[in-house]
Amino acid sequence: MIKDIDRRILPLSDDLTQMLVDHQNRDPEGHPYVFVPAARYDHIQQDLRAKSNWTYTDSTRKVVPLFNRHFNKILVRAGIDHGTFHDLRRTVICNWFAEGLSELEVMHLAGHANFATTHRYYLKVRDDLVHRARQVV
Repeated sequence: MIKDIDRRILPLSDDLTQMLVDHQNRDPEGHPYVFVPAARYDHIQQDLRAKSNWTYTDSTRKVVPLFNRHFNKILVRAGIDHGTFHDLRRTVICNWFAEGLSELEVMHLAGHANFATTHRYYLKVRDDLVHRARQVV
């Protein structure tokens, strides 16, 4: 289940798009998710959900922690001490704004109903903002 019924198209670089395509092509035809391994998805659908042993709550408690374990391994390999997958969302939203997209454009791409949400949670002061301001002065 997705968080809400709104769907949107997000801009991805050609390299990232190709990486996601390559990743998904390694899964069986028709597999619906990029980041849930096919074997795990099949187990959930055939063994658990078909026998009424799977709930929406299970999806957040049993799929997300498994995903986080894999994501944390990626962080270690990249030399990053800590982080969450959601940090990628925060970073891109902040970067869109820093690179000149308007507040309205960032809000729409983030999928927020109003700018207050975007501003409150995502548009934090970037580390380089003070340095850039000093350069201007």
